[in-house]
Amino acid sequence: MRIGKLFHLTLLVDDFEGPQQFFSGIFSPLVMMRGYSSHWHRYAAIYIIGETSIEPMHVLPPRAGEAATSWYRYMERHGPRVHNLAFYVDDHRELARRLEEAGVRTTMAGTDSTVFAHPKDTPGMLEFHEPQSLARDPRFSAGWDQFRTSFWPNHALGFERLSHVTIVVHDLDKAGDFYGRVLGAVPLAERHPTLPATESRFWLVGEDTVVELAQPVDEATWAWRELQQVGQGAVAVTFKVADLDRAVAHLRRNEAPIATVDEASVVLDRARTWGVEYRFTAVGLAGDPRSKSKELP
Repeated sequence: MRIGKLFHLTLLVDDFEGPQQFFSGIFSPLVMMRGYSSHWHRYAAIYIIGETSIEPMHVLPPRAGEAATSWYRYMERHGPRVHNLAFYVDDHRELARRLEEAGVRTTMAGTDSTVFAHPKDTPGMLEFHEPQSLARDPRFSAGWDQFRTSFWPNHALGFERLSHVTIVVHDLDKAGDFYGRVLGAVPLAERHPTLPATESRFWLVGEDTVVELAQPVDEATWAWRELQQVGQGAVAVTFKVADLDRAVAHLRRNEAPIATVDEASVVLDRARTWGVEYRFTAVGLAGDPRSKSKELP
């Protein structure tokens, strides 16, 4: 059983036009899918940005006589935010077996090729998809490498890659054991946490996705409140850019909701970005196998 690329990071939103303008204006992504699904009763798009993928999903209230979807119930309870990380996998049934052996409940959720882990059994909601074909995902096309390495570095943002996704957890050791032992993730070198007043560890999951498991240690922080009120899950996304000043200028031109700027990063206001804290930094992760650029110890 092999875990591959991040299929998508699913972001639940309460409108569709706002996220389209946000992601299109800042990243100029390729669009793998966009539209309405009557089966799932939602609008969604899958945006390819470098080697990663983000899916803003506008979940809709139930139609007359029908039950609300689990996505809609989740957003009604917690508001817009990341719902789950979805990875490609080459054997979803074997993955389900490994999860169940580790005490993780699973469901196929009405599909025959996708496994969802129960959110109360894992540090962050996870989805695993075994595709019948990768033809619609441009990251697997013949000319992808040439396009990726020529387009985004020359884009006004100076985008290089997804640096990492930060997931708040109750227990670093327990969360790390799950990612390492069950999912086969590889631990990376220690570095300073992304969020203040947290302790964290970084893991390479699958082909090229890094997650930061972060345990809040201060009750006065929003990360602590998020963990207590919502539970374990992804709360922040950090992007690597070539030059921070260039990125800040681009973000300002696009009227991005900037909260703070310092010598290391620019941070957007999560209250205006659907519950997710987006960060942009020109400093790479120490020991990152995906890059040999400048690293932060």
